[in-house]
Amino acid sequence: MKISLDKLIRRETNKLDLNFSQKIDTINYCNNNYKLSSPINIEGKVSNTNKGLYLDVDVDFTLVDNCSRCLDEVEVPIEYSIQGFLVKEGFDEDEFEDDDAIIFDGQELDLVDIIEQTLDFKIPASVLCKEDCEGLCPQCGANLNKETCSCSETASDEDDNIDPRFAKLKDLFKND
Repeated sequence: MKISLDKLIRRETNKLDLNFSQKIDTINYCNNNYKLSSPINIEGKVSNTNKGLYLDVDVDFTLVDNCSRCLDEVEVPIEYSIQGFLVKEGFDEDEFEDDDAIIFDGQELDLVDIIEQTLDFKIPASVLCKEDCEGLCPQCGANLNKETCSCSETASDEDDNIDPRFAKLKDLFKND
């Protein structure tokens, strides 16, 4: 998803409209590769302003993550806006104090890189397949949404569920 900015840089035009979709298999965020189940849709523009090139686009796509309780795959829709000035490495931070600055190489804009850089706070910290997800059984690991396990039935006594490494600690609170 690379966009040439030559016409804007040479001031042959004042804005470049962006309106397209592109299918991408994965996107990288915080050293995690997320599979995408929909194309990345981009709508917006890059404009020439007095301060430089300004990017203003809306992005939406759907990524696949794992449920925090049962580890099943869940589709997570992501929609957000990216707004900021396009600057080269080593830019004057004081000049863009009130605005976001997006670093690019100077000739072309790699929108996938920009999306990966701007995903902060867009991906939920924990995803649930459904609000009442029952998760996994702590003993046998069975997905409690899909099957019932017999772990709770076989554990007749509370002492059966105690980790043997901590068994001595239960005697601490016994009344003599």
